[in-house]
Amino acid sequence: MFDLDEAIAEWRRQLQATGVKALDILDELESHLREAIEEQVQAGSNPERAFEMAVRRIGNPNALRSEFAKVGGGRWAFLRRLKTALLRASLQAPSLSAFTDGARRTLDLAALEAPRLHHDYIGTEHVLLGMLSMENGFLPGVLKTMGVDERELRNQVERWFGVPPSGKVSGGLPYTPRVKKALALAAREAKACHCPSVGPEHIFLGLILEGDGIAGRVLNSLGVNAGTARKEILKELGN
Repeated sequence: MFDLDEAIAEWRRQLQATGVKALDILDELESHLREAIEEQVQAGSNPERAFEMAVRRIGNPNALRSEFAKVGGGRWAFLRRLKTALLRASLQAPSLSAFTDGARRTLDLAALEAPRLHHDYIGTEHVLLGMLSMENGFLPGVLKTMGVDERELRNQVERWFGVPPSGKVSGGLPYTPRVKKALALAAREAKACHCPSVGPEHIFLGLILEGDGIAGRVLNSLGVNAGTARKEILKELGN
């Protein structure tokens, strides 16, 4: 009987055997593999077929070793190349027609944060940073009530990357699968509270609920959870 966790562990062991031994890279690759498997399962594939398709998309150990060697074993260059390849193969970003002007402004600001950090993708971290850059938004009041210092939140998100890679980034940037999931969760939050459109407050909840992205991890480390945030948002917006 097919054991998904054992198959992933074996894939990881094979990758280590080829010479890719850095734990942060292995963890990143496994994370992407699991995301790809989840997408395939949601599309109707059984776990074994989903694993096969995900490996084909991410790369088998020998192919990944070859890519790692091409960039001289550099962590940043390898992960950037991997993310770019995965994002090009991923689904298109969801339509924003149901989003408020404030929500679209949040994502516009996220698109400015990514190149500032020399990233060629828009991740949950960029969306959160974009939200923190908004003027007259709901977030400062909510964070203050929850005992979270706005500047410390920004610093923690930016410290996650260490020293960013050099190089200019330009052009339209794709959303990561985690951003797409966060936006889908935001739409669900809006529907649950009978809101006609998805606002930045729903995006914030989506980032928390998504959980695995940098935004969710940092917020969680600061004690921010969806239940409390939802209550404070309702108070802040006077609903």
